Amino acid sequence: MNDFVQKLMYKYNYFGNNKNLRVLQESQQLLTDVRQDFKNNGNLIDFHQKFLLFIESFSHTSGSISEIYSHLRSYGDVWVRLSDNIKITFEKSSQLSQFADLNDFFVVDENFTGLDILKHRSFRTQKNIALLFQMFGYSDYLIVFNQGNKKAQAAVALLQSIVSQLKNSNQEYLSTKQNTQKINKLEMELLSMQRDLISTERNLKRRVYEIHNVLEISNELYSILNLRQLINSALLIIVGQVGCQKAFAFLYDTNQRKYSKRFTKGLDQIELADMEIQVDHPLVSYFQNVNKPVLISELKKQTELQPVCETFLTHQIELIAPIIYGDRVQGFIGCGALLSEQGFTKDEMDLFNILVNIISISVSNAQTYEEVKNLSLTDAMTNLNNYRYFEDRLKEEINRARRNDSPVSLIMLDIDHFKNYNDTLGHQAGDEALRNLGWILKNTVREEDIVNRYGGEEFCIILPGIEKNVISVLGERIRAKVEEYPFYKENVQPGGRITISLGGSCFSCDADNFEDLVYKADQALYKSKNSGRNCLTVYSPDM
Repeated sequence: MNDFVQKLMYKYNYFGNNKNLRVLQESQQLLTDVRQDFKNNGNLIDFHQKFLLFIESFSHTSGSISEIYSHLRSYGDVWVRLSDNIKITFEKSSQLSQFADLNDFFVVDENFTGLDILKHRSFRTQKNIALLFQMFGYSDYLIVFNQGNKKAQAAVALLQSIVSQLKNSNQEYLSTKQNTQKINKLEMELLSMQRDLISTERNLKRRVYEIHNVLEISNELYSILNLRQLINSALLIIVGQVGCQKAFAFLYDTNQRKYSKRFTKGLDQIELADMEIQVDHPLVSYFQNVNKPVLISELKKQTELQPVCETFLTHQIELIAPIIYGDRVQGFIGCGALLSEQGFTKDEMDLFNILVNIISISVSNAQTYEEVKNLSLTDAMTNLNNYRYFEDRLKEEINRARRNDSPVSLIMLDIDHFKNYNDTLGHQAGDEALRNLGWILKNTVREEDIVNRYGGEEFCIILPGIEKNVISVLGERIRAKVEEYPFYKENVQPGGRITISLGGSCFSCDADNFEDLVYKADQALYKSKNSGRNCLTVYSPDM
């Protein structure tokens, strides 16, 4: 037997009374049914029907309750008397409902003269009062009894306990349900947080990988100091990292004073052979102010840029960015459509921008390295290659000629009676004569020939691919150009002109290594000096 039933039996002295025990057991069953109904989301109509059956049974058992009235709030002022199931209209029923809502149990007696219910026969008996209560805001109940009847008082007190237990059961269920809903909600929130955490962790790992990848790329590019190798590697990285089909780069050429150095990946250079960008082109001006990647489709909206954009689109170039360092546009890098054939997303644009920034710094590093290297390998006075460069380059050309079984020739020359010119007119005039001679040599030889200052008034010219029998032709052309040039106050020289003496040798018919080739050319030069100067001598074994 339930603890609740036992407590009520002892409290109201019902122990051993079979009728009362049955009522208590019915109340216990009602509690069980109500809990189950609430658990199964049962409706209040079912509860009301069960509760009426219970109250009716309770009334018969107690024998001390005068009348019982029930009221469904949805029915307005209509009440039902349980004893004969007669419908009765009580005016101001809403006022009774308000009393019931404000109090767990409310006693209605003769003091409430304004209530229509007090005019009914149930209250004609002296000392009759009614106990008013509501259940779950759905229905109201009036239990009429004689307040002087102790048995009636005990029965009503028992009923109050049962009703309170029913309400508590509902409250416990609602509280449990709310807690369950809260727990379910928290579980869903926790699950959502776990998913977000997993997604965040995945994104974080991806970002760490990207940062690590970018770091490796930057280290790789920063270590490349050869400009051509750098750009080729950079384009390969762009194609691989961005996932585009092709990429290109235009770099500024200081000699031609325009953006004409072309590099491509996945794109034939022949396709861009006729394309070059002048320093005053609107594209250069645009990227001086916009230092970020721009889609060609967006760039095309600029009227002055439409022609160059059409050229880019013809070659399926969809994205372009400037290579900027030191507030100057050093070049341009562009890439074609993505392999996925989708448009560029913000992530891909950001990645491309990061790569271009790394490339910009790398290009600047390579150019700075080249400048420093050139300073160390360039003669400051004549701006020609110095002896250090000459030695490295001639050895390189000899090795190449040996691999390709091809010739390489060398001409050595110096200014005749240069000491006289220098002593007579001073070192400044002598230095100017050396600079002018360097200019003559550079503009007389072929583009692939390498002019160097050997030291003092001596110069040497490396002639890749030139056979021995051609040395005299080139040497004579150089000698004549020097003789014709109007040097400053050259009349102080013997013969009234500045002239040069030349000597030549050839790999491999005269020598098979650097030292021998230079020695043989120097012997030939010495022969020219002893032969009256202002002439060329090609080495022969009988010297």
